[in-house]
Amino acid sequence: MVYPSKMVTTADKKVAAASLFTALAVTTNYLLFPIWNVKLMDVIVFLSAYMLGFRFGVIVAVFSWLIYGLFNPLGFSFPILAAVACCEVFYAAAGAFCASRGILHPIKLGLIGLVATLSYDLVTNAVSGMLFTNTLWPGVLVGILTMNFPVPMGLLHQASNLLLFSLLPPKVVPKLNDLLASHMLKVGEH
Repeated sequence: MVYPSKMVTTADKKVAAASLFTALAVTTNYLLFPIWNVKLMDVIVFLSAYMLGFRFGVIVAVFSWLIYGLFNPLGFSFPILAAVACCEVFYAAAGAFCASRGILHPIKLGLIGLVATLSYDLVTNAVSGMLFTNTLWPGVLVGILTMNFPVPMGLLHQASNLLLFSLLPPKVVPKLNDLLASHMLKVGEH
């Protein structure tokens, strides 16, 4: 007799792992809500792509924002949700890039996380500015200028991600690799 557990494929395991990464990203966003612009979601998306590949990292990025964006404590805006969900993919791309090159050096990871965060902040703030002013170029300028004025929210996001990307992946990736390998799913099995 063939038991269902014997028919579980690598793809099934990746879907299950992506679901867990998504749940972790959403849960930590709610837990860290009182601390503005300090979130674990970005590094979790990065880790999901590092461990599972770019495609699954994109799934984690988009589904994390769909869930958190629809049930956001600050309210719902479809254009903002579309922008942040699309831009969260920057972290998935960074994770897949680092995995393909075996990058786990803290300084390199911190700088890669910083570049992804700066890109994310510039695009999402430009979209916010366009929505606020209902214009293209003046809106982009307003969005980018208000990213750090009057409150340096962008700098806080960038600094916290620089720190989180430097500290977490070098410690977490080997442990996740061991955990996933014990369930016959290895990094690079894309």
